[in-house]
Amino acid sequence: MISSVMFISAGLLSLLAAWLIVVCMRAGGNGEAIQRNISLLVGGSIICTLIAILELGFIATAGLTLTLITVAGFTILLIQNLYLLGMWQHGVRGLGLLLLPITASILFILPFLPVATSDHWVEAYSFLQTGHLLLSVVAYAMLTMAALYAIMQLKLDNALKNKQIGKFMQAMPPLSDINNYLFAHVRWASWLLALSILTGLAWQWIEMHHFALLNHKVLLAIFAWMMLLMLNYLRSKAAWHHNRASKMVLIAYITLILAYFGVKIIHNLNG
Repeated sequence: MISSVMFISAGLLSLLAAWLIVVCMRAGGNGEAIQRNISLLVGGSIICTLIAILELGFIATAGLTLTLITVAGFTILLIQNLYLLGMWQHGVRGLGLLLLPITASILFILPFLPVATSDHWVEAYSFLQTGHLLLSVVAYAMLTMAALYAIMQLKLDNALKNKQIGKFMQAMPPLSDINNYLFAHVRWASWLLALSILTGLAWQWIEMHHFALLNHKVLLAIFAWMMLLMLNYLRSKAAWHHNRASKMVLIAYITLILAYFGVKIIHNLNG
């Protein structure tokens, strides 16, 4: 099956990019040629992932067909694009040591998911519903990047406190830069999640003539959004602690995972 081959190829390219970062660290290299090669490998992974989800019918004639596999693949595609952008604009190549193996592991798993989890979750037929779903996935990708920066911040802060700065930590951006990137992604995730919630409610009203505010997905998404708003407010008042902010980002991220995937996965597995 073409999609399976493409997912596995994308995973291998991601691992090769991570290996190249390790080689670059050991050699002490920091040139544009190496960065260009890493970009080419990640770009190849993006292309393979795009071909895979298109082969699975992600874009249908009337809208979008979303399954666990296509949503995960599209999310990885967005995350890798954000990584490429960050690498060239902000020099966050070291993030790939954490991000690329994780995305590769997911890409390797996708072709082997049980058939039950591949059934259609949502078939979007209207422009409003399609917009809502795309905003939701992009918001999730943004918050995923924020969560990765939060993990980096916690690990780097712990390494500095214990004076254990290994090669992995040396490849990371400075702590102040990590916090700036973290909150930049939190701000974007806040706006995107707000638009996702509003378009979702608008779609409910137009299509079903009522608001399902007590739905677990809506409540968890609103809770995650409120946590992001609180983080932005504390940042504006300079009243946050780095570790506390990182932990709040991870809690918000887990909440959004439960909102988007948790109950649906359980229903599919039990069904």
